[in-house]
Amino acid sequence: MERGICKLCLKEADLLDSHYLPKRVYSMNMAKTLKNPNPVTLSHGQAKQISDQLRGYTFCACCENRLNTNGDKWVLAHLPKDYKEPFPLQDALIPATPAIFGDNINIYEGRKLAAFDMDQLIYFGMSVFWRGACREWKSSKGAVAPSVDLGEYYEPIRKFLLGDPFPQNVHIVVLLHNLKPVGNAALPVQRGKSGYGDYYWFYVNGLGFMLYLGEQFPQDAESQCAQHGVTGPVVVDRAFSNMVYAFLKELLEGSKKSEGVLGLLKTSQNSSSDIGK
Repeated sequence: MERGICKLCLKEADLLDSHYLPKRVYSMNMAKTLKNPNPVTLSHGQAKQISDQLRGYTFCACCENRLNTNGDKWVLAHLPKDYKEPFPLQDALIPATPAIFGDNINIYEGRKLAAFDMDQLIYFGMSVFWRGACREWKSSKGAVAPSVDLGEYYEPIRKFLLGDPFPQNVHIVVLLHNLKPVGNAALPVQRGKSGYGDYYWFYVNGLGFMLYLGEQFPQDAESQCAQHGVTGPVVVDRAFSNMVYAFLKELLEGSKKSEGVLGLLKTSQNSSSDIGK
């Protein structure tokens, strides 16, 4: 432990060696069928198979427990533990009827599905976005995570994680990969651009999140926001799945050591089982 100020509660305490993405995510992404079983993580701007965890003394024991209880534990329990392992959240959508059909996008009513705890999903997503902004995350091998700037929303989101109401002009979208099996990989928060403006996103084992800040998110898109949409929408968007695949493919292609992982990702991308149909 290390004595300091907890980034979440702002109290002086013994700080734990905290992880940007939950520690368990790394063990869930071990490619056990490959010669190199290390998880796919971002290191020095490249996706690599390496045991290289983004971590640092950041939170007190109370706040670590808060993050775990309110989001981390439940969410990770409902994601695939390995390639081709069951994906409970995705499986729950297969028999469900989308509330909204669109071009390559289906939206489901998460709060009406017993398998979904939207409060846990929202808290987990918001906590990871905020964690990305609360410090500069480094690994034991010197890798630095992409910077995240929440601007004026940093403090309202911190207070939300402590129990305050959800902040205004903040929109979070919960997405599930549309193909089975999904590509197992963990990506910390990245920047993106869309028709709604700039946003942040991250991806863990078939589950994705997008975060829009400010008044740029149009009213007619509220049906996609997990917090503001009345029924807790869950989005299956082929475009998001394709973006994640393309992102990983571009970063992995230069490494011969990652050819096995590329093969797994390609198999997933070319899968004939598409829950978004």
